[in-house]
Amino acid sequence: MNYLTLLVVLTFSQLSGAVLLKQYNCDKYILAWCQLHNVTILQDQDLKSVQFPEAPQLGFINGTIVHFSHSLNLNLFKAGVLRIFARGTKISRLTFPNTIEQLYFRDNDLYAVEIEPKVAYAIKFLRIHVNKLRDITNFKHLKGLIELNLCDNLIEHLSFDTFSSMVHLKQLLLCGNRIKTLAATHDIKLPYLYHLDLSSNFLFNQTSLDRWHFPRLGNFSLRDNLLTTLDVRIITQRFPALQILDVEQNSLNCDTYQQLLKLVHQRRIIFNVDKRMCPDFPAPVVPRSIAPNANDNELESGDLRTLVRQLKERLYQQVKIINGQRAEIEQLKANLTTLMEQFDLVVAEPTKTVLE
Repeated sequence: MNYLTLLVVLTFSQLSGAVLLKQYNCDKYILAWCQLHNVTILQDQDLKSVQFPEAPQLGFINGTIVHFSHSLNLNLFKAGVLRIFARGTKISRLTFPNTIEQLYFRDNDLYAVEIEPKVAYAIKFLRIHVNKLRDITNFKHLKGLIELNLCDNLIEHLSFDTFSSMVHLKQLLLCGNRIKTLAATHDIKLPYLYHLDLSSNFLFNQTSLDRWHFPRLGNFSLRDNLLTTLDVRIITQRFPALQILDVEQNSLNCDTYQQLLKLVHQRRIIFNVDKRMCPDFPAPVVPRSIAPNANDNELESGDLRTLVRQLKERLYQQVKIINGQRAEIEQLKANLTTLMEQFDLVVAEPTKTVLE
């Protein structure tokens, strides 16, 4: 891989006294992206001393940007930046840029995102995870989103009305928050949503799914919550394309457990659920008005052997289907890893500079 490495520049801002350490690692030939190491911007005045490289993708590695402001967004727009990555950069506030298509923030201590209701935003892929967001109500104005990842924030109460305008949304990840309640004041129709992850939250039995209409939902995770019951009927009706269901690490009661088993076997759904030691339903007793004779016993024995053979064949087919689905999942994981490597910047060790 060919790299163009620019010199490290130390600039002292006379107005703010901030030290701006700028270091760029740029790849102009393959992905056209640049990484900026340890950038410190305490106020907009500091931007006078910063020159951003012209590249579609720009990554901030470590450093501090107190407010990712409109002025900063304007400078990035002038540099032709369309995708922004920030890992480990301390950013308290974000004024959402209207020209950025992809925005990936991770581990930034971000607690506030300012979004204007009358602005048309170009954002399609948004990841703000491992941060400190509590309220995402204003995200409803990001109508063009295809992917939204808000895992590992501090969200406790969530209204799905926030997502009702995101009609192009395909992936919604809300894992690792503190969500206790899911509300909706009207029916939520997301025609393209495929992956919904609500794992590792605090959802309990009052969680209602009856307003959700996700006809293409294929992967649904409620793993590691506080559920003891689940409306399997709603899952059957509202998610007709469901392929993967994960409800492991929930203390589901026997009735819900047996309904889930019936659903996944009927629909051939790949599922994860903790095994329950539930009493079997008693087999129905069919009274016989006439005592069986020897011929009846022979017929019943033959029918039993046929039934066992048919069950073995069905079991073999089920195992074959499951193995095929597992292979498809592994391939999807590999494809996803490849895509993540393409979109996410690889954090390289910055070149050490010795100041004499």
